[in-house]
Amino acid sequence: MTETTTYRLARGIRLRREADGSVLMLVPEGIITLNDTAYAALELADGERPITAIASLLAARFDAPDGALEADVADLFEDFAVRGYLLR
Repeated sequence: MTETTTYRLARGIRLRREADGSVLMLVPEGIITLNDTAYAALELADGERPITAIASLLAARFDAPDGALEADVADLFEDFAVRGYLLR
C-alpha cells in the first residue's frame, strides 16, 4: 500500500445511517457497527481519492492535525480490504 492507493466498497457492501444515529456497514455475513470517523472515511472511499486525501478531509472535518489520521485510515482500509469489504 502506498500514499496513492485508492479503495472503494466491494460489490454488495453498503453503508447505512440508522434513525438513532448509529452507523452500519452491511456485509454478506451480517452487520458491522462503525464509529462516525470510520463511516466518514468509508463514505469517501470512492476509488478515486487516495488515502492521504481522505485523511486530510477527515482531519479538517473532525478538527484533527493534518496527517494525524493517515495511519488510522490506512489501517482501517487495509483491514477491510483483507476481509473483502474494500477493493484496491
